[in-house]
Amino acid sequence: MAKDWWQKGRVFDLWSIPHFLFGILMAFLPPLLGVSLLTTLALTLILAMLWEIYEKFVDIKETIPNSLLDIILPVAALTLTSYFLLFYPLQRDELLVAAGAVFTLYAFTNISGWLAYRRRNRDFMR
Repeated sequence: MAKDWWQKGRVFDLWSIPHFLFGILMAFLPPLLGVSLLTTLALTLILAMLWEIYEKFVDIKETIPNSLLDIILPVAALTLTSYFLLFYPLQRDELLVAAGAVFTLYAFTNISGWLAYRRRNRDFMR
């Protein structure tokens, strides 16, 4: 039987990657849409917290440290990416290409993880 890399970890696991990528994606909002960084930060934090509440609601089991990290990672990624974009500003077309690449990776990691979860839980869709 193949190893399932998407198993939940105590703190870090492969699911940490899409949480981090979400924060990177959110960092593209201020330069692309003109949204303030503070608004983007608040939105990122709220969405990350709502996602963790949703996971509890649908009975996804996680440790408290993992849930906290899943909230901290997008905020950290947003902060790091925003500083990067502040010191190395990109043109609009470069921002769109970078955001598209990050979104593609974000979608791939989420779909890959969801498919692994489905394989583990055969009754998931029944």
